[in-house]
Amino acid sequence: MTRSRLGMFAASLAGLLSCTGLATPAAAMPADAPLRIMPLGDSITVGVGSPGKNGWRADLQRRLRDAGVSADFVGSESEGTRGDLDHEGHGGWTIERVAGIVDRSLETYQPDVVLLHAGTNNITRSDDPVAAAGKLSALIDRIQARVPHAEIYVAKIIGTAVASEVPANRAYNALIPGVVEEKGPQVHLVDQSTVNGLDIYDAHHPNEFGYRKMAYTWYEAMRDTRHPEWPGTGNPYKARQAFLCHAKSKTERDCRTWHLRRVIVSQKDGQTVTAERWQTVRTFTERVRVWVPGHYKQGRWVPGRYVIENRRTNRWSNV
Repeated sequence: MTRSRLGMFAASLAGLLSCTGLATPAAAMPADAPLRIMPLGDSITVGVGSPGKNGWRADLQRRLRDAGVSADFVGSESEGTRGDLDHEGHGGWTIERVAGIVDRSLETYQPDVVLLHAGTNNITRSDDPVAAAGKLSALIDRIQARVPHAEIYVAKIIGTAVASEVPANRAYNALIPGVVEEKGPQVHLVDQSTVNGLDIYDAHHPNEFGYRKMAYTWYEAMRDTRHPEWPGTGNPYKARQAFLCHAKSKTERDCRTWHLRRVIVSQKDGQTVTAERWQTVRTFTERVRVWVPGHYKQGRWVPGRYVIENRRTNRWSNV
């Protein structure tokens, strides 16, 4: 529900009932009540890099709707052009900044599910990965203390297109499973680090295809851990064709269709090794040596010769 008016009303009513001693435990909520989901994190939760800032939230809502699941996305922020726009994503925020507002937000919206993707901005600010993992651990503790009934899904963060950040990104992700493991059965690990490479729109945000992968992974994590009755949904990781957009500058982007193709990766000693690679057709200008036959020009004979010409050609490219 946009702006989570229902969620805010419910939270206020719960507070009133609590004061009168009539509060209803979370476990006693009506079976047909919408599943309250809080997307929590930074600009990747906001949806930066996708058209309309719908991010993974709109596609996850579609998957839930197709599965017959009633869901209410909750949070103090609103972004997007489709579906329930509420979330608790904050562009540029580190883990500690998210922790600074999480108590109030959780108290207000009382989510049943928290989908947490945080730490990218710690890495971009050169935080030590061990320190960042410690901050993530403390944030999870705060969430558990405030909404002990909630299922918390903690993501390994997506990849980065900044080469200098890759080692810290991977080191931080390697620590997250240990953090999650010590938090108990209501905290679950979700591997979003497989969103990488061509899935990245700019330095740090997915494109629409990457966000579809994130939505699928969130859905499958909830399905695997708590809702095996939910049906499977389309798996973007099995796609063999995708329309991908990548930022070339702050004002220009490159959008084109890519195909998963089997190509030759090496040839040695008569052995040919092939592998599947994502490729797209690009136009290149190349210099070619062309034979020009002998001919008469303005009444004079010009002997045949080779000349160098520029020629535009289309061919498959990995970049």
